[in-house]
Amino acid sequence: MGKRKNNGETDISSKKEKKTTKFDDVTPVRAEKRPAADSSDSDPDEDEEEQTIHTEAEETRHDDGPMNYEPDAFRLLVESFTAFVQEKNATTALVHNMERLVTEWIQSRNEIIDTRAFATDYRKYLKQATKIRNFQLNDASTVLLSYLGGDKALSEFPSFPEKPPTKFQLYIKENKIDFKGGKAAFSGASMRAAHKGMNEDVAGSKKVDEQLHKLHTEYIPRLQDFIDSHPNLTLEQQQFIGNKIKSLDKKYNAKPIVPKTPKKPKNKSAKKEIETAFSLFCRSKNEKYRDLSDEERERKLKKKFDKLPAETRDLFESLALNI
Repeated sequence: MGKRKNNGETDISSKKEKKTTKFDDVTPVRAEKRPAADSSDSDPDEDEEEQTIHTEAEETRHDDGPMNYEPDAFRLLVESFTAFVQEKNATTALVHNMERLVTEWIQSRNEIIDTRAFATDYRKYLKQATKIRNFQLNDASTVLLSYLGGDKALSEFPSFPEKPPTKFQLYIKENKIDFKGGKAAFSGASMRAAHKGMNEDVAGSKKVDEQLHKLHTEYIPRLQDFIDSHPNLTLEQQQFIGNKIKSLDKKYNAKPIVPKTPKKPKNKSAKKEIETAFSLFCRSKNEKYRDLSDEERERKLKKKFDKLPAETRDLFESLALNI
């Protein structure tokens, strides 16, 4: 019986092993990533690829080592930091460059908190919290809607207009400049040399400028057509594209300068009203008799002026002469 039991256990174990092996042998199939229609348009930074690499490096550089804070202690700190961020209206700030906000928050608390330790744990705990298996639907939907309604999601539209190349990219293409040596050829020295060659090539550079002007003037209406054909874009997305249209329109559709209408010269011949002792007295009594007509008011003030002591009247006379 014991032997049969052992054999049975062995068989079960083998079956489990076999199933595990089959599962491990399955190669995950990744969905083919659609190239972004215009990734730079969804981010104002021209060097988006470099920025993305930098961001990913920021998010992964603190993966090693234990946490600096246990969850309960860190939760209290995050609650305080979140309240500070909301108070500063900085809720749209990005995680990868949060150190400045963290420093300001720590200074406001007047406590000894290590900026690097807090930022490190924030990223590490966030990485754990945002794993699919740990994500609650309410939180997941909030993050998802924020992304879908922001400018970063514009590159996911297959119909989003492709941004024209930069002047340098177009110059390389038009002049068939070949950087031999693969990625290693794209060094700072080789790029500077190519830029220098483009700047010294006045005719070629001018030709590329003309092509760029044409490409951008065609790009502007395509951006507007995109807005018109997608009525469900968020206000943020519409404003992002609208600002881009205004910027490009100002740069590439410069309106002719309209000469300013010359200002009419002031009439210098108009004589300035002469001040008198009585007019100065009236101005000093500006609030008196405002319920009366102008004639009646002037009559009453004249009576008061005539009753003034001589030295007071002399003072008003002296002031009038010096104006």
